Amino acid sequence: MAMKVLPLQPNDHRSIKKVANELKTFERINHPNLVRYYGIEIHNDEMLMFMEYCDEGTLEALAASTEGLPEEIVRKYTRQLLSAVQTMHENGIVHRDIKGFVMPEPNIFLAKEGNVLKLGDFGCAVRIRGLQTEVNELSGIVGTHAYMAPEIFRSNEGHGRAADIWSVGCVVIEMLTGKRPWPQYDSSVQIMFQVGCGKSPSFPENLSEEGEIFLRHCFVHSPKDRATASSLLDHTFVKVEEEENMSLPLFSLNSVPQAKRSRLFSNDIKT
Repeated sequence: MAMKVLPLQPNDHRSIKKVANELKTFERINHPNLVRYYGIEIHNDEMLMFMEYCDEGTLEALAASTEGLPEEIVRKYTRQLLSAVQTMHENGIVHRDIKGFVMPEPNIFLAKEGNVLKLGDFGCAVRIRGLQTEVNELSGIVGTHAYMAPEIFRSNEGHGRAADIWSVGCVVIEMLTGKRPWPQYDSSVQIMFQVGCGKSPSFPENLSEEGEIFLRHCFVHSPKDRATASSLLDHTFVKVEEEENMSLPLFSLNSVPQAKRSRLFSNDIKT
């Protein structure tokens, strides 16, 4: 089990309610690719949040330490990420902040010697009304700019489940390159301008044709026409694991330099 310590201001009932609602949202969902949350305790000026311990740290550390992962591994991680997103969407939940490489709190973790990817940090997640995606289900700019779908920047339109799919595409690029999307831009304004002009993050030069087609489905600018998690799970780019019927041939984070590993658990305590 891991414990995250959150500082509180005196009588900070809003923060307590926010975290309690976050946990309540996921209390009935048990999925191998979603981090489990177990509960909270309040001690003076601190809130202690108890969650599943992911013993291999973050996806960010693995990909950044190798300057990108082999496409075979990316395909399998992508399938696991999509499976987690599909489960959330089927339960009427939009994550709204899927990211792998933004410190200090990336939210994609690894477990079981790197063979299992887990999506966590549901602070921006919300429930939505219906079973079908509606373009204007949610409103407001929420998330991390380099990963945001166009409809989030156009806050007057609102956004829904499709916004998570754009973020999944961004994570795929990150896994392949070891860098966040839009690495050539330092400011959020520059990224917003590019997305507003109808552009998408650049694809890696060595990406397979299957991978390019998959990403094009993720980066459709109209949320109505963007692929769903369910449809992408049927794409050939993520069919490798099913066809090979074998565990992930991954290397452990023990191969990652200690200096990079030390920052992974700065906010977590293993119990």
